[in-house]
Amino acid sequence: MTTTGGSANGTRRRALFTGAVAGLAGAAAATVAGAQQAAAATGGPDWFDVKLYGAAGDGVQDDTAAVQRAIDDAAKAGGTVYFPAGTYPVSPTAGAPALTVGGNGVRLVGAGSKASTLVKRGDGILLRISGPGTDRTGATHRRYCAVQDLGLNGNNRTGLLLELYYNDNTYVRDVYLTSNRDLCVDGVEFWDSRFYNLVVESCTGTPDSPDQPNVWLRNSATATSGAYGYSEDNTNQIHFIGCRWENFGTGALWITQGAQIPGKWNNPNGIYLTDCKFETSAMQGGPHLKTDANCKHVHAANIYAFAGGFAQNYQKAQNIIAWAATASSLENVLIANGGSATVNSGVDLYSGPGSTAVLRDVVGIYGTRPTGSHLYFEPSAGDFLIENCHGSTGSQAGGTVPTRNEPNPPLRLVAGPVTDASFTRPPLDGTMAVDTANRRLYVRVGGAWLWSALNA
Repeated sequence: MTTTGGSANGTRRRALFTGAVAGLAGAAAATVAGAQQAAAATGGPDWFDVKLYGAAGDGVQDDTAAVQRAIDDAAKAGGTVYFPAGTYPVSPTAGAPALTVGGNGVRLVGAGSKASTLVKRGDGILLRISGPGTDRTGATHRRYCAVQDLGLNGNNRTGLLLELYYNDNTYVRDVYLTSNRDLCVDGVEFWDSRFYNLVVESCTGTPDSPDQPNVWLRNSATATSGAYGYSEDNTNQIHFIGCRWENFGTGALWITQGAQIPGKWNNPNGIYLTDCKFETSAMQGGPHLKTDANCKHVHAANIYAFAGGFAQNYQKAQNIIAWAATASSLENVLIANGGSATVNSGVDLYSGPGSTAVLRDVVGIYGTRPTGSHLYFEPSAGDFLIENCHGSTGSQAGGTVPTRNEPNPPLRLVAGPVTDASFTRPPLDGTMAVDTANRRLYVRVGGAWLWSALNA
């Protein structure tokens, strides 16, 4: 069924009503029964199938207007815009995205991240899910929207794939982004949202770009008051779970202040990454993962970062992770390369005043030694807690190697001679404890406890 404008829902409801009327002839009854089955399969009256609005999904027809009509109807009261399997070309125009979600509670759902794909026909933004840029209060955020089981293809054009300005409670799951020649996802004053199994592949900015990672979370897109992307608040409480960045050029995920707004306190905070992969052999800038010193409470765990090779005509080794966030941690990380000198330093590390930079189990398995060091310490005013962090080859540490370190965990205190019975289970050799009654330091060696007197 092909319709235009907002008549698709009315047409579907009339078809369903007609199907309940007795006495229809055989051919008409079969047609109505088919309509009933199709509506049931696609979710009911709050389900807006773009093909019922005239989208072809054949990779040839420009489907911009038809898809936008479906989104506009869904935005009136909330609902699901459904993309059956197919390729849907859409066209940005000068100063405007191809598609805009103009209401809350709108879900864009495809038949699968590789089965249903929106493709840009020109430079510009593909999809905007943003509140108005003139409201700095947060009251008109775009909220409770989702993109799921859908592909966004940049078609080697410039401009964003997904804009999330003045947005909160957005859910992105099983979405595939590819072939964009620019920043792909931009989050500004972006709150309380989740990315599950996001895959970004074969996207890059221009070589050594300072502002074109695949995904950028920041507070502001511009420091000019009143301009779109201005923020008086911050980006916070964003989770990336099981996400992958593949074959990127100018960095994968960056979390930074963005344009500085004079007199405003608005640090990105509460960003969490777990079980994520960063792998590329098309480097032309970096780093893979970046946080700046304006961020706080950023925690990354179970991270794989591979720097396999360079893009054509590019040979500059990069820092793979730049880590400067306050009250944050980087844990269970493997950084690797192969036969090319792609790595300058595995982690470029900074600790701000009153802060402790925490790294645990950050290991480099380098096929080619870093041109710098596994860990490079920027001049810092804060402390460091570094545990089990090492590279397989090359320099282990460089830069301003810290003299300020977080205190070690306290030793077990025992009021009397230390024995295995002082512990819940027999400890390993090398375990130490303190006899507080006799002021002795004990060390377990070869199964026996040796001691040395402490200074009075």
